[in-house]
Amino acid sequence: MEVEDTLKILGGIRFSVLSPVEIRKFSVVEITAPETYDEDGMSVQGGLMDNRLGTLEPGQKCGTCGNTSANCPGHFGHIELAEAVLHIAFVDDIHKLLLVSCRSCSRIKLSNEDLDKYKELRDTKAAYAVITLENIKEEIIEKAKKVKICPHCQKEQYDLVFTKPTIFVEKTDIGENRLLPITIRERLMNIPNEDLVLLGYDPETARPEWFVLQVLPVPPVTVRPSIILETGIRSEDDLTHKLVDIIRVNQRLKESK
Repeated sequence: MEVEDTLKILGGIRFSVLSPVEIRKFSVVEITAPETYDEDGMSVQGGLMDNRLGTLEPGQKCGTCGNTSANCPGHFGHIELAEAVLHIAFVDDIHKLLLVSCRSCSRIKLSNEDLDKYKELRDTKAAYAVITLENIKEEIIEKAKKVKICPHCQKEQYDLVFTKPTIFVEKTDIGENRLLPITIRERLMNIPNEDLVLLGYDPETARPEWFVLQVLPVPPVTVRPSIILETGIRSEDDLTHKLVDIIRVNQRLKESK
């Protein structure tokens, strides 16, 4: 695969959250082995230094694009997680969404009349509009989180307690119930697109269930290069060491199922 020099004019940049489908699509290999190099000093296939993730050595060709280190940009891999994990960067968003959405039907806990009113305000383009998009979102959150009976399905809503970094507990009639990441993901997945828009999210680029990781992207080797110490021993990047830890824990979780 050759790198072509193509000039294009950028019309804009849109930031988004990677979905599990996109992570797998961009990945060139699933990483399953915690080992990096074998006894002969060769990169382990399916390991974090797999040559399909790119190349660092001069003259060595990348297993994906066939280029040397001078022209190979590096390629992403992925790890299939044994259990869903809350993305730490989006925990506050997850907390907010759980507070305002019904634990049963996942709708915003406001009546259709109220939601229609906010949609109308959102679509108002007049310069004299008193309420801004940010005000709409905050007003919806403040109202919805106080509702105890869902106006859509009439189910009772429980108090939600959030303990940092990632613990969510519902106080039910029969005791406390800790919400597992997979349960949280199912609830977020059922929130309708039109409700997400009212809360300030673009469903095309930031569906809330993507805030719960099922697949972990593995950066190219060019992002986490290893170095050779004066003693001749190869030393790996801190990021590689942390990914090794993740793979080992992931393996133990899979084996325990």
